[in-house]
Amino acid sequence: MRLASRLLSVLTACSLTSLATAQLTCGMTAAGESCGAQLSVTFTPNGNGGNFDMVMLGTGLHPSAFGGFVWGGAPMAAVLPGGCSILCDYIWGHYFQTDSTGSASWSRSWPHWATITFYMQMASLEILPNNDLSILTTNCKIAGCY
Repeated sequence: MRLASRLLSVLTACSLTSLATAQLTCGMTAAGESCGAQLSVTFTPNGNGGNFDMVMLGTGLHPSAFGGFVWGGAPMAAVLPGGCSILCDYIWGHYFQTDSTGSASWSRSWPHWATITFYMQMASLEILPNNDLSILTTNCKIAGCY
């Protein structure tokens, strides 16, 4: 009985360790097109613990402009002035500055326990010489790990 008890505790510890470091499957799929700017989301394994580095890259946005991104939980379609669309609801977001080519990237660690996906989209704003506002939005992606 003592051997069986010890063996059971060792097997339990091994099982919990392997579950904690189980490799997630991460990726992205298209969720909608907007007005030409493009979003890519990549996941790169980071270490042996099952964690990832996630990078969002928006291209085709306004050069050297203020921008922001949204992570949402559901699709939607709200047409903005100028014709581009917001294609997901808002759960969380952040702002950024595009570079001189109209690109911007943002990254974060994705822990091994975060089995969730989000709708993701980026946008940029530019004030035109006539004081009109130009808004560009990327396509929308569903990205995450499961």
